[in-house]
Amino acid sequence: MPLPDPLPADPDELEALYRDYIEQGEFDQQEFDRLMEARLRAWGYDPTKLTADQVMSFMAESVNRMMINLYGAIESAPDGESTEQVQAIVKQAEELRTQIFKMIGESDQETPPST
Repeated sequence: MPLPDPLPADPDELEALYRDYIEQGEFDQQEFDRLMEARLRAWGYDPTKLTADQVMSFMAESVNRMMINLYGAIESAPDGESTEQVQAIVKQAEELRTQIFKMIGESDQETPPST
């Protein structure tokens, strides 16, 4: 799915475009990067000047969204075997989330306060 050029500036339109792009199955890293930069700008961020705290915040939000989607996948699994497979993925994702949040916490402790 080719992305429009120029991309819309409205955050809701970009969010819908993002969901459609992810679901379509074909992936072009350059197009994805362009879409992500447009989303950041629509949220009021300059993608070339993100702080470490902002990046960590985006990582945490991304992990939380992934977990919501995985929990939803358990609910919609078509059979017991699929449910077990998704539950195994959820367990791995929960461990990953714990490690990421630990890393974020350690990063917060290492970052000196701004003056």
